[in-house]
Amino acid sequence: MLPTVHLPAHRRSFHAPNTSALAAAARRLRLVRAAGLLALATCAALARAQTSTPAASVDGPSFLPMVLALVLVLGLLAAALWVLRRAGLAPRGGSSQLRLITQLALGPRERVVIVEAGERWWLLGVGASGVTRLGSLPKGEVATGAMPTASFGAVLEKLRGGQR
Repeated sequence: MLPTVHLPAHRRSFHAPNTSALAAAARRLRLVRAAGLLALATCAALARAQTSTPAASVDGPSFLPMVLALVLVLGLLAAALWVLRRAGLAPRGGSSQLRLITQLALGPRERVVIVEAGERWWLLGVGASGVTRLGSLPKGEVATGAMPTASFGAVLEKLRGGQR
């Protein structure tokens, strides 16, 4: 018979990890590994193609350089798209019913956003602890372009204190 183990109250609860975050991390790891293997195979094939002797070559065109260049270009396109999405510059596939109107950063991890959902605009607070609804507005009540934007030169002059 096995002995009974008694755990303290704070050790009895079990918090399951966020499975969607774990799955996303596993997918990213597999993609990085696959990209590394593809790059390694491409480099090895290019090295082999450069060191081949003319006596071993076959008469006629070789499609290997063309295929390797195509794979390289497609890989670079996929990497560029991934970087643009991570930076927030490329649109993600999403619902046409939900749209980000504007956002204002309040700190390194906190911001206030206005999101359009149907015929309403929702004012949301986003922080490390989660998302909080601050209020709602009828659609189009706030002018998004009300703040004047300064040019880079004007901001630089302001930071310099007007000195040349």
